[in-house]
Amino acid sequence: MKAIIQKWGITFFILLLSVHLYGQILGEKFTALQFVTKALLLPTLMVYLMAQDGFAKAPKSKWLIIMALFGSFLGDVLLIFPSYFMLGMVAFMTTHIFNMIMFHQINGIGQPKSKKFLLFTVILIAFCVLIYFKLQAAMGSLIYPILLYMVLICSAALMAIHAGGNTKEALISKLFWFPGMLFFISSDTVLAFNKFDWAKNMPIKNIGLVTMLTYGLAQVLLTKGFQIYLKQQASSAD
Repeated sequence: MKAIIQKWGITFFILLLSVHLYGQILGEKFTALQFVTKALLLPTLMVYLMAQDGFAKAPKSKWLIIMALFGSFLGDVLLIFPSYFMLGMVAFMTTHIFNMIMFHQINGIGQPKSKKFLLFTVILIAFCVLIYFKLQAAMGSLIYPILLYMVLICSAALMAIHAGGNTKEALISKLFWFPGMLFFISSDTVLAFNKFDWAKNMPIKNIGLVTMLTYGLAQVLLTKGFQIYLKQQASSAD
């Protein structure tokens, strides 16, 4: 069973995501299918990660990754129910906090910053300012907790870049962690604009497909990056 999970875990995740997206296309009659497939996405990635041969030998910081994935699992389940929007957002905040701590362990924030880090710091600050001015009126009192969320997710993206300052992890950061965080930001941006603007003023059919597709790509890229990183750590421990 372990070998099957190691080999087919990511494939099973992609299959679940595909079925979930198809359930969205089929509409409200298939909400149960959408719920089940969405709820299984993150547990699949957690099991995949823990089934890897190097997981047992990896540093204890590996549990930060599992906690980050678990936070996303809670967020997925809570956001299915509109009345739990704030709780779902808090759950995702924990995901970004745990990821930031993990990236800090890989390459501490006190280490020299790359030009790429400084460039994206300016870009992401401008992005948060844009969100504020575009959605301030529509969000009302929610604007401040949502801005806090945006600061956290953008900080996690910057830490994903900074983790690549450690030469051994540079390629993982470039190919998996930073692209994963950009997809995460894209997913949440579409979700926010749709919830507070588009759904009321210019409804876009099946916009949830964009949200979930970018979200799925984010999670699988981050997880794959961490899987490669933990494998390297386990090998160096031998």
